[in-house]
Amino acid sequence: MASISKICLYKPFSLSFSGSVKDQTLLQRCNFPATCILREQVPLKNECRVFAQMPERTGTGVSAYLRETGTGENGDYARNDLDISHLISVLKFCGGEGCLEFGRTYHGLIAKTGLDGDEFVNTSLIDMYAKCGDIDSALMVFNQMPRLDVASCNCLISGYANCGLFEEAFRVFMNYESWGNRPNSYTYSSMLAICGILSAIEEGKQLHAQVVKMQYLSETAVSNALLTMYCKCEAMADAESLFERLPQRNIVSWTAIINGLYQHEGFEKAMRLFCLMRESGIEPNEYTFTIALASCGNMKNIDYCRLLHALVIKKGMALGEFVGTALIDMYSELRETDDAEKQFKEMGNLTSKVSRNALIKGLVQNGKANEALDAFTCASLPSFMSCQQIHAQVVKANFDKNTQVGSSLIEAYTRCGSVEDAEKVFSRISAPDVVSWNSVIKAYSQNGNPRRAISLFRRMIMKGFRPTGSTFLAVLSACSHSGKTQDGLEIFQSMINEFGVSPEEAHYSCMVDLLGRSGQIEKALDFINNTPIKPTASIWRPLLAACRCHNNLRIAEFAAKHILAIDPNDATVYVTLSNMYTEAGLLENAENQRELMKLKEITKEPGCSWIEVNNKIHKFFSRDRTHPESEKIYDKLKQIMMLIKGTAYSTNADSLQVKEDFCLYHSEKLAVCFGLISLAAGKPVRIFKNLRVCTDCHMFMNDNYRFHHFNEGGCSCGDYW
Repeated sequence: MASISKICLYKPFSLSFSGSVKDQTLLQRCNFPATCILREQVPLKNECRVFAQMPERTGTGVSAYLRETGTGENGDYARNDLDISHLISVLKFCGGEGCLEFGRTYHGLIAKTGLDGDEFVNTSLIDMYAKCGDIDSALMVFNQMPRLDVASCNCLISGYANCGLFEEAFRVFMNYESWGNRPNSYTYSSMLAICGILSAIEEGKQLHAQVVKMQYLSETAVSNALLTMYCKCEAMADAESLFERLPQRNIVSWTAIINGLYQHEGFEKAMRLFCLMRESGIEPNEYTFTIALASCGNMKNIDYCRLLHALVIKKGMALGEFVGTALIDMYSELRETDDAEKQFKEMGNLTSKVSRNALIKGLVQNGKANEALDAFTCASLPSFMSCQQIHAQVVKANFDKNTQVGSSLIEAYTRCGSVEDAEKVFSRISAPDVVSWNSVIKAYSQNGNPRRAISLFRRMIMKGFRPTGSTFLAVLSACSHSGKTQDGLEIFQSMINEFGVSPEEAHYSCMVDLLGRSGQIEKALDFINNTPIKPTASIWRPLLAACRCHNNLRIAEFAAKHILAIDPNDATVYVTLSNMYTEAGLLENAENQRELMKLKEITKEPGCSWIEVNNKIHKFFSRDRTHPESEKIYDKLKQIMMLIKGTAYSTNADSLQVKEDFCLYHSEKLAVCFGLISLAAGKPVRIFKNLRVCTDCHMFMNDNYRFHHFNEGGCSCGDYW
């Protein structure tokens, strides 16, 4: 259709066109009488050929009319017929839907009819351009306005804020008086929101003083903006003081202060205010419930959590995406994974990627990767083939040089044990940032190449990047798993003294591991006793593991006592002590540990290994015969064992693995054999395991600590794991 000779202005019509799906969707949603701007008459980008718009108002169909008669003597008639409120509605629609090209078309029509001098129309244009992300065009309209009013200034401030140009927004605010305007309540609400984003507490307090002076504090929107600003700036004392003095409190006020307390770990106080809010007659909305559930989970009070869950059900919100996901997170935090799975199943068709990811995360964090595997077809486990497919799409879309995309790919390849691919991705990033450097350093750290990790760390510093806590954690881990004790100690000191990075729990745990692995058990204990923070179970656990490795039963008992005082249900502690007692000939003590586990109903997580073959994940447990290829797998295992038994090999039947045949059928051995019978000769066999690999099964695989790369009989960890 090249042209339309006449269009009835008030009669709907239909036409066929080859526009995009988005254009067609807009047409269906609008249900407007016909107005058509054809590509042949008005140049548009991409598929923007047809725009059906405008609800039934005065001036319906005016764009088509303007196309037909917008010049010459008919131009005056067009201007008179044009309804300004109608145009403002169209521009608002364009801004809300992100229809920049349609908005530009209407801007052209506005200029053509001489309405570009109207302040309401110009303000709507600024708002439309800002919401569509074209801040330059918004500024152009702003600068061409004959008179600047508060509304236009407010729109420009909001536009700058939406585009992350906060300094420019402040600059506009500072010029209000020079333009003859006084900020209104909307202005202050916008500026306070910017202060919250920037954590600009001093500027926020100055605005607070102005709000009081201008007598805007009584307006709920302004007082809520102030409250939110103080919470985001971590000024909770000011936030609580303001909240107490608020003349009016609505659901936004209560939610803001409850969220602020939650964000700053004031979980009990947040729940007290939640109860007080309900007592005052204000019922929580979905967002308030989400915060309350998160606070409740962090309080670790299961009874309180179940009461809150019952209230959510009563309000009919338990199956919604946000509240339902918050319930999954809450039960995962409480280690009640059965309840988390039950909640997910009850959500049925209302589940989303967010709720699925929450359940996967909860299962994995609670040591149940195999359950996550069963429930979601291994979505939580690394897939090398999937990584390669995604990488190919990234390259095809020319995103392979993008910093954020590259960093994510490095992380993905690292989880798959393919450090070579991770390095290739890193080399393609045009402007690596700290996150990119951290990712590639971590890749080499976890894959048994500490020299390369340390080399990259030093190169990163030479290029002017300042290492973060994550950087140091990756480098210290590399030193720990390679026996580079002195290097690790020096790097730890430089972290504090040279770079001013305060160590966190993970750093202290890594240092204990560093000293313990090298056999310096006493020094590791001294290090724990001298840490400025209270030692956690995560700090004591590497000491216990080191004692197990170096047969130091005395300190092992001491470490175990501290771990159980913090986490009395840690099965690893009982198993480790039982193994050590058995090796020391203290069989009665070993039996006592097993009896304690039975008495307390503590079960050791079963070992599970998995392998990817032909883009499908296969999992195995010890002595597992459920796989369809079990007969071939066990035949292959017998062949291998017959070959290696003629060498210096002997089964490591330590710990609870006291029977040779039990040790022979560990899950990782079964996974390796399946890989050997399924993959082409020469292909790498990638095995993953949820627990630490035992000495007897030390093959090419990833355990829950690191990767082990075998090549020509040697392992990348140097037998130091």
